[in-house]
Amino acid sequence: MPAPETLIRHNEERTPMRYMLLLYDNADTRDAFFGPGSEPLGAEKASLRELQEPGELVATDPMQTTTMRVSGGTPVVTDGPLAETKEHFGGYLIVDCESIERAVEIAARWPSSRFAPLEVRPIMDVGGVEM
Repeated sequence: MPAPETLIRHNEERTPMRYMLLLYDNADTRDAFFGPGSEPLGAEKASLRELQEPGELVATDPMQTTTMRVSGGTPVVTDGPLAETKEHFGGYLIVDCESIERAVEIAARWPSSRFAPLEVRPIMDVGGVEM
């Protein structure tokens, strides 16, 4: 699959693209992020306001997950991150910005990025993009 910069758009102009920022954490990063003297929710709210003002924030979702696995032909649903994994999916942001570089800049400024990884993925618009 080509890098986002190599995608050809029908209008030939560089238009904003949506990116999904996937937030991860684990027990150690949670302790650091939520540890004594930290204000994680205040920092996240400030970051969300910073993205809302220029209209870059499209959507976000907190750490409420439901996982479905088929076991013996029957769907089994589990609430929350699974204990047997080392890293947990903690939520996501969808941003609409000018470039992958801006999306990475947003990810780097997210409060938990000091302790845990964030994945930045382009969201393909099925209308108007050729690969």
